[in-house]
Amino acid sequence: MASLTQVALLFAGALCLMCLPGIVHSTAPQFFVEGKVYCEVCRANFINKLSEPMAGAKVRLECRGEEAGNITYSVEGETNGTGLYRLPVEGDHDGELCEITLVKSSRPDCDDLPDEGWAQKPASRVTLTTHNGIQGDTRDANPLGFAKKVALQPQCSELFKELDIDQDS
Repeated sequence: MASLTQVALLFAGALCLMCLPGIVHSTAPQFFVEGKVYCEVCRANFINKLSEPMAGAKVRLECRGEEAGNITYSVEGETNGTGLYRLPVEGDHDGELCEITLVKSSRPDCDDLPDEGWAQKPASRVTLTTHNGIQGDTRDANPLGFAKKVALQPQCSELFKELDIDQDS
């Protein structure tokens, strides 16, 4: 018959083995990236009071390693009724370039991708690591927008006047 010490050691070993998957899983950080997609009705290439939240738009998060073309993580998602998305992220992506990009508009009248000015590539970079002092499991991405094919008139003219923006430049 086994001694009490042998039974205790066997029980302790079994308990350690049962806890191992939980310990391994808990060391891999889990993040969420949240952001907003909108329809820019004035083709101004920035969110403003006339911009409309876009429900059903598709976005993609991709992280790339140091080597060109080395995609280490990718996930797609869709905006809710208020134009917000929440994408899950597995693992820590320290030292990687992670960006949210627009994939598909849900509105045929608002599906142009901005390609002028500072909006050369509609993307929002996010940092997905625990090694930078940011607390919590949610990372916020900058808003991204599709543009209407034709700007709303006269509302947009009034907006540009209010913001003191020259439409011709």
